Amino acid sequence: MPGGASTRKAALLIGAAIVLGGMIVGVMSGVGSLERVQRASLGVNQGQTTPLDDLGLSAAPSAGPAYGFVGNSPQPDSTAPIGPSTSITFTATMTESTTEEYGTSPQSGSSGSSGAGNQTGGNTLGTGSLLEFSSDVTIEVSSPESVASSVAALAYSTGGYVAYQTTYPTSAYVVIRVPAADYQGVLAQVKSMGTLVSLVSNSNDVSVQYTDLNATLASLRTEEGSLLKLLNESTTINSTLAIEGQLQQVDQQIDSTETQILQTNTLVQYSTIDVTVNQTQASVPLTMVVEAAPTNGTAPLAVTFDAIVKGGAAPYVVNFNFGDGTSYQGQTLIHTYYQAGDYKVTVTATDQNGTVVQRTTTVDVVAAPSPSGVLTFLGSVGTLFLGVVEGIVEVAVVVLPLVAVAAMVIIPVKRKFWPSKAKAPQ
Repeated sequence: MPGGASTRKAALLIGAAIVLGGMIVGVMSGVGSLERVQRASLGVNQGQTTPLDDLGLSAAPSAGPAYGFVGNSPQPDSTAPIGPSTSITFTATMTESTTEEYGTSPQSGSSGSSGAGNQTGGNTLGTGSLLEFSSDVTIEVSSPESVASSVAALAYSTGGYVAYQTTYPTSAYVVIRVPAADYQGVLAQVKSMGTLVSLVSNSNDVSVQYTDLNATLASLRTEEGSLLKLLNESTTINSTLAIEGQLQQVDQQIDSTETQILQTNTLVQYSTIDVTVNQTQASVPLTMVVEAAPTNGTAPLAVTFDAIVKGGAAPYVVNFNFGDGTSYQGQTLIHTYYQAGDYKVTVTATDQNGTVVQRTTTVDVVAAPSPSGVLTFLGSVGTLFLGVVEGIVEVAVVVLPLVAVAAMVIIPVKRKFWPSKAKAPQ
């Protein structure tokens, strides 16, 4: 029948259109997939380095502080107060007056000589100056306890004394006072007992203070004499009590002034040396160990590097040269090699003092095996075939619903306006 023939022709045309459209879509997608595979097989020309921090991983450094540097803990302050709960280094503090500062010196000649003939204690004759000398010395020794004992013995040998002393297994602190005439010589001997770390010396002219104290004392004694005379002449109890009260206050002021004069005389005649003694710390050479994993494999190969640095003076700066033309600074890193080859990795560590240590390691990267020609052809054909099938399915999913909708609309209209004619009888 003509109607059936038309329907068959329409169905064949729709099927042919679906197959042709699917083949076109499949071939295009297959070609795109092949290009992506080829680009992936070619790889990248240079490596890529990633710090572990960028990957959300944490790598605890083998030693030391931040940004890949290995650091030491803070050193104790040698000037801090010393007590039973404090880690102490033994330091000697000395106060000293110099000729350059005051035009006089507690002694003449070399530092080891006794006082000059024109000096008596701390009073420099000819100038009328009274000078107090003090020094604060810090030294390092192997045995702080024995050196502290030597400092005390030195003070006693010159006619001086120990004002304060404390000793710990690794440190000691001694305050000695020695005759001003022997001050320079004792200071020189204390410095020679170990490695000098620091020395602070001071001198103080107390001539004006000493004069004022004596004038005050003389005035108070005069007042005391006047009060005693009034007390002897007093005839009433009230006046006697009032005079005795004033006399008691004057006596207290006299005692205080005499004490200050005595202290001033003592500090002038005996110079003060504070000695802090620290135990010498043995120096540790700078060392580094480089760990890499894995050290061989197929490209692309991601290798984790870890540089473990110890000794020297922290902080450290660690630099990696990966052997493929790239470098990076850090302590723990991940580097990816994309091409085959034997790579020599050089790692350099530098400490705070400029000391440098270098280590090397090797990484062997081989190329991924390439498929044979037949397998490559079959793989390409299979990829194209799958692409064609997927394209046919995609086109069919789109075209068939459209054809069904069109048929539902066109067929009723055709039957209504173009009814089929009955075949004429023969």
